[in-house]
Amino acid sequence: MKTWDVKVLYLGNITANLSFIWPAGMPPLEEDFAMSAPYLGFLLQGPGRNILIDTGISEKFIVDGKAWGALPAEGGRNFMLQALEKEGLGPGEIDTVVYTHLHNDHAANCRLFEKARVVFQKDEWLNLMSPLPVQKLRGDYDPAVIEELEGMKKLPVSGDFDLEDGIRLFKTPGHSLGSQSVAVNTRKGVVVFVGDLCLFNFMAFPGTTEITGMDGRSHPIPAAPPALGPAVPHSIIYNFFDYYDSIYKIKAVASRDEPGFIIPGHEPSLIVTGI
Repeated sequence: MKTWDVKVLYLGNITANLSFIWPAGMPPLEEDFAMSAPYLGFLLQGPGRNILIDTGISEKFIVDGKAWGALPAEGGRNFMLQALEKEGLGPGEIDTVVYTHLHNDHAANCRLFEKARVVFQKDEWLNLMSPLPVQKLRGDYDPAVIEELEGMKKLPVSGDFDLEDGIRLFKTPGHSLGSQSVAVNTRKGVVVFVGDLCLFNFMAFPGTTEITGMDGRSHPIPAAPPALGPAVPHSIIYNFFDYYDSIYKIKAVASRDEPGFIIPGHEPSLIVTGI
């Protein structure tokens, strides 16, 4: 099976006290602290191929330096361009863009990749076209993306399939109707990019007792109680039945059930460790 090289792309960040996003059912925090969570993209490279997972947030969702929840944030088109430039690439050299989901902080800047084929789940397109009231209230989706994607080589797929030798897409709803994960064969084994099914490592791995920030500094946190099961759901899960089904699927697909093999959508330590 073909192996792929993976690069972490920094596309901006949003900052909040950990207590702001601390999940229900977790033990109380002994120490609260400000944590910057990155907006992330991932570059998959093989001979003659450049595949991008997610494209970050639009600057129009950052007003006066603040994004969702009136939290300090940065990001936008220039962050995407700079991240590619660091890898010696321009937008025209990306041949495929895969979206884990179409929320505004994962599917912005799509217009940069007009030459690429664009792959997402059909049910995610339906969710974008007809969001739930709570999704509208939070502003999860950017309606402008509809027209932008309509003019591109969009491929709304349904279910699980092999995109390339060594890259498999599979539907993992829960965070949204059509969320999907991307399993990639790398030199160390199969790594699964889960989008926002899990936001951080401590949500994907309930035994976690520390969080490492984008600066490499670690902070202690209490471990999740076993009653929460194989992962810790966050506040933006629309369907818990789908969520747990998806969690079991990604843990079965990844080579190991540990950090570095299951990749959450906003994990800050990835800026330091890479993959």
